[in-house]
Amino acid sequence: MDVAAARDVIAIPATATPPARTRKLRRGPLTRKQILDASLRLFSEKGFAGTSVRDIAQAAGITDAAIYYHFASKRDLIEALIEERGFTAALEGLERAEIITGPRESIPLIARAGLALVYQNRDLMKVLMVEALAEEAMAAEEYRILFERWERAEARILRYYAAQGMLRTAAIDQVAKQLVLTVLGAFSDYMMTPSAGPRPDLPPEELVEHVEAAIQHIVQGIT
Repeated sequence: MDVAAARDVIAIPATATPPARTRKLRRGPLTRKQILDASLRLFSEKGFAGTSVRDIAQAAGITDAAIYYHFASKRDLIEALIEERGFTAALEGLERAEIITGPRESIPLIARAGLALVYQNRDLMKVLMVEALAEEAMAAEEYRILFERWERAEARILRYYAAQGMLRTAAIDQVAKQLVLTVLGAFSDYMMTPSAGPRPDLPPEELVEHVEAAIQHIVQGIT
């Protein structure tokens, strides 16, 4: 899912870059960043339902009207966070990637890149997961959308391999789901019981090794 990391095994077309945003930016990107940063912090502390637009405005040091100038609703804020943290571009790249190597090379690398992305954005992922577990409908839907897009992208690649006679299973959708669950499950487990202080850039080596070992077992079972 990380374009740079995936170049060796899948070709991501240049058109995978999302088009320029159409939101109004007359008040400047700094105000927009203030809003998004404050939103994520408050969503984490108070939850979606417990956070009002006024709370976000006060935390960002702006007026309610300034928020509504950029974002129509709290749902709009979540969608903007997901897009601007790189999830949308990563999923689009995976959905449109041209496969140029075999499953034993590409599937583990996709898992590792996906782990890096969710780890780098663990603050947002924690908000989505915790709120979804609390049955907050908006968070649950946004999490489901991310999961299902990732799953479908994995399934598309697996179907390509199956059509080439490179897989020993016809359970494509089930395997795709398991690949995504392996990454997200390991990430969730680590975040609940971290063994060391988290780094902001890369997931810890023990987490990477755990995911790679699990993915290798899946790949060996289907190839």
